[in-house]
Amino acid sequence: MITETPQKALLHFSLPLLAGSIFQNLYNVFDSMIVGQMLGKEALSAVGNSYVPMLIVNSVLLGVSSGISILVSQCYGAQKQVDAQECIGTVHAITTIVGFGLSILALISGYGIFRAMNIPENILETATSYWRMIAVGIPCSAIYNFYSAIIRAKGNSKFPVQNIGISCVLNILLDLLFVGALGMGVLGAAAATVISQSITAGVTIIYLYHFDKAFFVVHPNLHRVLPILKLSITGIIQNSASAVSMFFIQGLINQYGVNAISAYTSAYKIESILTIPAVNLGTALSVFVGQNVGAKQLKRTQEGVRASFKIAFFICIITISVIWIFAPTFMFLLVGNEKAVIEIGVKYLHIISFTFPFCVSLYLLTNFLRGAGEVAYPLFNTILELSVRTILAFYLNDCIGFIGILLCRPISFVISTISLSYRYFSEKWQR
Repeated sequence: MITETPQKALLHFSLPLLAGSIFQNLYNVFDSMIVGQMLGKEALSAVGNSYVPMLIVNSVLLGVSSGISILVSQCYGAQKQVDAQECIGTVHAITTIVGFGLSILALISGYGIFRAMNIPENILETATSYWRMIAVGIPCSAIYNFYSAIIRAKGNSKFPVQNIGISCVLNILLDLLFVGALGMGVLGAAAATVISQSITAGVTIIYLYHFDKAFFVVHPNLHRVLPILKLSITGIIQNSASAVSMFFIQGLINQYGVNAISAYTSAYKIESILTIPAVNLGTALSVFVGQNVGAKQLKRTQEGVRASFKIAFFICIITISVIWIFAPTFMFLLVGNEKAVIEIGVKYLHIISFTFPFCVSLYLLTNFLRGAGEVAYPLFNTILELSVRTILAFYLNDCIGFIGILLCRPISFVISTISLSYRYFSEKWQR
């Protein structure tokens, strides 16, 4: 990250990360595909609504893991080995508290969240049962995310890929066994995910113990908690605000019935997979910037931004082409021969494609500022983006109906990118 050419360093780091993220997202996709094909659109709608509370949980897990990765990468970039070890020791305590705390909260609040989202009565109990099973696996997800953040901060993005790849294959096989062969319904899909997550967490712990036995005897340092949380807060609030926004938007969509719910949740999963290259390029950029800021090479961080946008140009061309060619096929794989559902989902994906370059720019600029150590502005920008998105959803829904809800996300991408561009070119982040 400090010595290679920026473009080579970003690709070298992000490509393995890309494969790992694809595997990780396939958890949800294969759950949806198997549930949709074998159990029908009502069961798919129940599973799809669980995405909103899961987004709330992931907002904390991914936010904290991002903070861990940035702080540890800055320590390694500055050659501060003792500081890095103290950060790692602190992660143990954070993992225990956050993992089990989120699991308990998820178990308690699931039913109330679904009720507040106006889920149709015929799928409410199914969604709640699925979510409670998923909540059991949250501590394992915390272990994987937080410890993998340490591994990536050291510059190793390959092991998390191999680990999550094995887990994904196992998840698919267990889905087919529990849902298809044993007829366990949506609970079978949830159980497959939890078991796979448990194995992923166990393999991560074994890997760390094998290569660094001192890793698990480092004591927590309370002075490191605040810096980690400071760097995490942007990601936590960004994803939490996204979850809150999604909560209100999903509530609006639920009013339009099962077809609209199935279409939106399926199309959103497809969109999530198609944005993975941009997300991981942004993650690579944050580590690149973090290490070079630690090494006092500010000019090189800007070279990294230019290199990342060159890579992003090709990502955009490929992704937009894939959407327009394969969107109907992707929707068919998730929902089966439900023509009304496919039509709605394809329409949403086509709308998103027009503003996809703004979505990519949003990920890159946000991660650049966070990697440089900024907290306040990325936080402000996140609140701006999601406030605009939520307000537009209600306003456009009243004006033009369901299509208005589909337009709110693309418009928010444009506004957010303009705001971040202003901050970047002002160079105030250098302070």
